[in-house]
Amino acid sequence: MSNLPTRRGFLALAGTTTAASLAGCSQLDSLSQSDGGSNDAVTLAVTPAQAELAELESEVRSEIENGTLSERAAAQEFRDGRAELTAEATTAVEESAGSDLTIEESAPEYGLLRATGTDAAIMETLRSGDVSGIYPGEQYDLIIQQRQQEEQRRAMLEEQQQAQDAENATDDSGTENATDDSGTENATDG
Repeated sequence: MSNLPTRRGFLALAGTTTAASLAGCSQLDSLSQSDGGSNDAVTLAVTPAQAELAELESEVRSEIENGTLSERAAAQEFRDGRAELTAEATTAVEESAGSDLTIEESAPEYGLLRATGTDAAIMETLRSGDVSGIYPGEQYDLIIQQRQQEEQRRAMLEEQQQAQDAENATDDSGTENATDDSGTENATDG
């Protein structure tokens, strides 16, 4: 029963990731309707392979079930692992860019690339499965800003949770210390 919130959390995270990946596909119509020779910058969103994410989720879930990780630690481990996989996938796309695709800017930690190239080269990165979404070039900075704000919110929530946990631990240990350090015990010992 204690694993239920964790599973829900993972499912919610997986659903959000999938929805974000699919949202990039809605930009395809506007790209394919542009001029054939247009070299305007686009933002490419990169996500790790689903098999890698599933393996990471399975590893983290087994650590929770074995009792080696708390739910909070597991969530952090999953975020860190996903960020690492995203950075690796983004770097791989950047390194494999052909002569028809130029990477102008890269933010591997967010899985984002700003690129220019022929429409055919850009669409090929999507078809190959390396890229999960294509957005207008001006979205690059906006998406990075949104991701940074999400990180800040997550960090603030984590700090608040840690402060609350520390306060709860202090409250719990404060009552124990009062009974352990009672005058009667010390008087009998001495």
